[in-house]
Amino acid sequence: MSKLTFKLALGFLKSKKYGPLARFMSLASTLGISIGVCSLILGLSAMNGFERELKNRVLELVPSITLTSYEPEGYTNIKNIVSTIKQTKHVVSVNESIVLKGAITDSRSFVPAMIIGVNSDEKQRVINFEKFTKEFSDDILSKPKQIILGNGIAKKLNVKKGDTIKVACIDKADNAAELSAFNMQDFTVAGVFKTAGQIDNNFAFISLDAALEISNREYPNTIHIKTDDMLIVNNVAYDIARVIPQESEITTWLDTHGKLYKDINMIRGIMYLAMILVICVACFNIISNLVMTVNEKRKEIAILMTMGADKKFIIKTFTLMGLLSSFKGCTYGIIAGTLISLFTPYVTANFEKWTSIQLLNEDVYFINFVPTVIHITDIATVGFCALIMGTLAALYPAVKAANTNIVEEINSN
Repeated sequence: MSKLTFKLALGFLKSKKYGPLARFMSLASTLGISIGVCSLILGLSAMNGFERELKNRVLELVPSITLTSYEPEGYTNIKNIVSTIKQTKHVVSVNESIVLKGAITDSRSFVPAMIIGVNSDEKQRVINFEKFTKEFSDDILSKPKQIILGNGIAKKLNVKKGDTIKVACIDKADNAAELSAFNMQDFTVAGVFKTAGQIDNNFAFISLDAALEISNREYPNTIHIKTDDMLIVNNVAYDIARVIPQESEITTWLDTHGKLYKDINMIRGIMYLAMILVICVACFNIISNLVMTVNEKRKEIAILMTMGADKKFIIKTFTLMGLLSSFKGCTYGIIAGTLISLFTPYVTANFEKWTSIQLLNEDVYFINFVPTVIHITDIATVGFCALIMGTLAALYPAVKAANTNIVEEINSN
């Protein structure tokens, strides 16, 4: 009986006796589901891609938790504080640092920048700029007066590796001095890091010793902390605040970049809703198409019922027609959505080169292309939902077909 149901449903779908309007409605329902599924897969892949880039680019250069000393001289008991923080649960690594607001100049123009003094030992660093730095070497900051520039800063100054630049900052250790403590020193560009985002325009890295010298400090004023779970940083920050002996300002990546993460998840939810509505509209087309099919196939339905087909058999047949129509649309949509998602990063990354139109501005967005990550679970969820909705949409026409008046249809001719 199940084989007969499938063959009958497939035969009705392939029937060449459809009227033009019924054929158009069948095409519209298939195309509607395909577009909805394709758009949803593409949108979800893009949201997955933005989330991945946020973690792999932005959060590699932004500590999970940052402690900033309220005391002008910084953390005088830094070793004990670091040791205490390392004992906190979920803390992976801790690194003392100095964060300075300053400017970088090549004697012709200058660029404001956040200058960060980090440990020259790669294994002890919380900020992993090395993975974005070309020609990176382990001793890149071991030599005195070396600096790593963001690609945006290097472009604005038109400098490259090996060039000499001047770094200027105000000595915050002496609050009374203010502008009189303005320091400027020569640095050699040891490398340029590129994340393809706005961080390239803001950050520059020097060794911790060089940062202490240029700021006239004896102790670090900042502690960077990396956690094993980026989503529980607020709880970890609370635990750290209870155990450190020195008053500090505590910020997490959620304070600086959390809005971006929340926006990505919010857009993902809105996209689910919008695309499901698109699929719902396509399902209405399925209803219209099957109602027309029922009206055109009343005589065939009546003949089947005189041959022993009961109402349950008729309902199964037309419900299966809706499922097959949805499956056809889902298949096309999944193939199209997957292919478009695969090519989207390449197209968007080269869009400006091909058309001279800037698609994503690095000064506004944290990356300059649209990344995509395809998850099998997303494809399965979208396809399953579309099939369920298509099957449910077929129930009303199926019940209507099962209630066909046999005598009336047989004698109508």
